Amino acid sequence: MTRLEALRDAVLTHVADDLTATAIPRVDLYRVSQSIALPPAIYPPFVSLILQGEKRLQVGNQSIRYCAGESFTASCDLPATGEITGASQASPYLAVRLTLDFATIRDLLQQMPAHSPSTLTHGIAVNKVEDALADAWLRMVRLLAKPDELRVMAPLVEREILFRLLQESQGDLLRQAAEVNGHFTKSRKALLWLQTHYATACRMEELAAIAGMSLSAFHRGFRASTGLSPLQYQKQLRLYAARKALALRPGNVAAVAADVGYQSLTQFTREYTRLFGLPPARSVRTVSPNDTTAPR
Repeated sequence: MTRLEALRDAVLTHVADDLTATAIPRVDLYRVSQSIALPPAIYPPFVSLILQGEKRLQVGNQSIRYCAGESFTASCDLPATGEITGASQASPYLAVRLTLDFATIRDLLQQMPAHSPSTLTHGIAVNKVEDALADAWLRMVRLLAKPDELRVMAPLVEREILFRLLQESQGDLLRQAAEVNGHFTKSRKALLWLQTHYATACRMEELAAIAGMSLSAFHRGFRASTGLSPLQYQKQLRLYAARKALALRPGNVAAVAADVGYQSLTQFTREYTRLFGLPPARSVRTVSPNDTTAPR
């Protein structure tokens, strides 16, 4: 039995359909028993490992596809849509996910040899998982069957997972994301502000000031982190929020458009249709209020 097969069997012991939040902080398990389109969601900084099946994410203009044995790393909060393909009751999509703790990553970096990371253009990466990292994941999932050991051992295994990630090809991405004064960290201040104030009209100079960066450096850093300009990011946040609101209030398209920050209903309809493929009044018939929840 390979390490991935052993990890798959361990996950099947503890996972229900869809998302299973575990007793281990920041660790989630996923099982999806059919091919589905994923609802729009804001993905937090995380690393996930697919054990069975295939997933495609659309982040801005970039389409990312990864499958069993591959790991996806996102270093910042990314708005994304996507799909899970090839899943069935007999062969479900299975994955494990760890939300990144940058404080732990910084602590590890202080104990590791100095490293000069390469210049990155995007805050995401897909990598083949090496045996040492798969071993650490397996020990983490097996701790779910050992509640007496979990509280002490889980933080240690989490550190090992992060250490292994830093040693692999996505290590440069994590180093830059964890750098206190780096453009990833500074840009994220503005990014988090936009998540709370997406309906508010704002000038780029104001966002740059929130990030503590010059205007030109902010534009470069934000796009390097997210693959989107600040205005594109805000637009996607508005449209995601509108989709969720319309699932709850399907007859109030104009009111929802205004609530999320649009002054023009025509512009809202055009941009909503471009992103989701159907105009607001029609798309809500295919969306339930539960279809706008946590990313898978």
